[in-house]
Amino acid sequence: MANGEEFQYKGAKFIIECKEHINRVAGPGSRNYIIRGILDHEEEVEIPELIDGDPVTSFMPSVSFCEKIVYPGIRRLRLPGRLGRVLERNDIFPDLEELQVDPSNRIFSTDRKMLYRDEGRELCLSLAAGIIDEVVTVPKRVERLGAFAFADSKCQEIVFENPWIEAEDTSFDRSVWLDEQGPAAYVGNMLYRVNADAYSGRIALFLREGTQRAGKRAFDGPGTFESIKLCIPENMKCRGLADAIVSRLTDVRLRFGSDRAGIVTVSRMSGEGKAEKEIPVPTSLDAVGMDMLRETIDSGAGLYDEVFERIGNRKEKVDYALYAASDEGDVNEELYCRCISGDADEAALRAVRILDEKALFRLVKRGYIGKDALIGMLPQLQSRGMVNVAAGLLVMINREDAF
Repeated sequence: MANGEEFQYKGAKFIIECKEHINRVAGPGSRNYIIRGILDHEEEVEIPELIDGDPVTSFMPSVSFCEKIVYPGIRRLRLPGRLGRVLERNDIFPDLEELQVDPSNRIFSTDRKMLYRDEGRELCLSLAAGIIDEVVTVPKRVERLGAFAFADSKCQEIVFENPWIEAEDTSFDRSVWLDEQGPAAYVGNMLYRVNADAYSGRIALFLREGTQRAGKRAFDGPGTFESIKLCIPENMKCRGLADAIVSRLTDVRLRFGSDRAGIVTVSRMSGEGKAEKEIPVPTSLDAVGMDMLRETIDSGAGLYDEVFERIGNRKEKVDYALYAASDEGDVNEELYCRCISGDADEAALRAVRILDEKALFRLVKRGYIGKDALIGMLPQLQSRGMVNVAAGLLVMINREDAF
């Protein structure tokens, strides 16, 4: 066999791949073996330590020789001391009840149910526990979850003893646990993922007490939404939450080519359960709006004026006032009137450019746009294709009791 050449063959129990490597220090070459498949589906399988005197270093099943990648019926699996790589999939052994790792292995360890790396600080696979047990406890010593720690697992409840445990974006992909979490999934004290599929158009989320962090992809997912309404317990600071929202809204804007990616509304819940006034954050303000969102969430801002004073540009103040007035929550009328005073027509035309149809209707119904301004809006509405809004405004203009 030439240096670097690979071959694969079927042994008595396994599909085996042999690799020869050039070793300039120890000698002309060295071999190691990779287990590519299991042929004998006994209840107990032990991956060999050596083959032909050379170590088995990887367990990486493949579909070669038409072998399936799922091995039902295997209930106990033992990994050898020199094994350094394992295919990170939880669905390989659907009937696994016990996992063993040779004590001499310096890479992996186990509690007979889950597979760990780095002296137990990383949970890389849930394996038996992730498939069989209804309730899984992740020990306090675990500092992070691997990229596929609970991916494809069927456990319905997971307890994280370490509140500061970290998770990868894909740690729970296609897992039953993620689907069972309802509106939001939490890993320790981190908001891991908002299940956007459960919402139509608007996300309304009450952050759980004790939440201190948000995952990078907390608002990612196959679902889409127009706006986010957050209720944050009083004085709570959630690191990374604003950036997670910004990332999601920016992604939506890029994918759908929209200049207006939605509104983030933040409200603070006091200890007595009474919500303070909501703070609408117009994300179409780009850098200014995004900075305001971060400050609002990260610093605990709770009043309209406090946010309003952070906007220095006149046009952006008008945009903010329009968003505030068209929101479904409480409206700071004084702020709105102060902002558009003397420029009602200009504000009305600006509303056509930045608000959607529902927000425009709310603005009109609340009485913030007068009859003259409405008449001036009609050509712009028609040019934007908002025929339904234009028709509705025509009806209101012709009604004497509408103003």
